[in-house]
Amino acid sequence: MCYLPFSRTPDYFDSDITPALIEAKSGNVVAVFQESGKQYQVVLDPSIYQSKVGSRIDIRYELSAPQHAKLNQVIGYWLEPKELIGAVCILIVLLIAAYATTHRPDAASLKEQIEFKKEDTGKYI
Repeated sequence: MCYLPFSRTPDYFDSDITPALIEAKSGNVVAVFQESGKQYQVVLDPSIYQSKVGSRIDIRYELSAPQHAKLNQVIGYWLEPKELIGAVCILIVLLIAAYATTHRPDAASLKEQIEFKKEDTGKYI
């Protein structure tokens, strides 16, 4: 979780949030906002935002690079689909490795675990 605020683009700490107007332009649905007198746009998914044309949405951008703006939402800014897929794949690989190493223990190691007795030590040793 500590990784997320420092790995986002635009940067979480140096970015600004501004409202943008959702418009339909030449078959695309875009969120249009202005910075320093120039107009910038973020291409949106038409299946989700087609019904929201004319409404406003928050955009996060850096002043040094407003053309790299993103929607200020959990999915798309904080959680990206490729990162989620990667995390799930790593989890599956680790679960398979854990299962493979503990599924059928060697008879000698199983006997050693059963016969193990903890030594009696002092309280602070």
